[in-house]
Amino acid sequence: MKKLTQGLTLAAAMGVTGLAQAAYIDVVANTGPAQAPVAVPGNNDYANGNGIPNGDFIGPQHYGLGDTVLLSHSLESVSSDPFKLTFTYLGKEAGYTGSFLYEGSEVFNTDTSGLGDTFSAVYNGGLAKLDFGFSSVTNGLPVAPAGSVSNMGTGNLANGYNFSIFDAGEDWFILSLDDNNQTDDNHDDMLVMVKATAVPEPGTLALFGLGLAGIAVRMRGRKKA
Repeated sequence: MKKLTQGLTLAAAMGVTGLAQAAYIDVVANTGPAQAPVAVPGNNDYANGNGIPNGDFIGPQHYGLGDTVLLSHSLESVSSDPFKLTFTYLGKEAGYTGSFLYEGSEVFNTDTSGLGDTFSAVYNGGLAKLDFGFSSVTNGLPVAPAGSVSNMGTGNLANGYNFSIFDAGEDWFILSLDDNNQTDDNHDDMLVMVKATAVPEPGTLALFGLGLAGIAVRMRGRKKA
């Protein structure tokens, strides 16, 4: 039994070899106007759990009124290895129709997406900013061109738009759009969570399978004996 346990431990170790990674994504200060972290305001409906009258949010909330969010920052890849990005639609407050775009394609829309909808993609672009952005329309007309506020720019505010970043943990961030930040700068018009996770390498999975196969053969031999 001891040898069997050792074999299982070895197989498990082989299975996770190569999956350990410090971080895949992190925030970077932009070259635009520097801004200190800002406090989440009292009228942020995501933080206080109030989705009425214009929208609704997934609960429980991941940040509260005592937390701060980052402006004038972007998210970037800090890994040269491929990894998996998963975006989750958390909700919206604004009456405008908001869109979240990844690599130029709409992923979420506040009129058609359901709370908790997810989208995943494997990122293999190396050390660079992640290619996502927000846009918004009112009365069927664009308030500004699609991708009007983009993570790829030198600052995350433009033409009445901004988005803030909440650092929820390693490789885990919440992005909040303001689609009219001159009068409604409360960081809750549209919220999207992004997480980065490892992509198992084919060689690692093969080694793990061989380890389990070896254990199975050994156990079968013991039964025959």
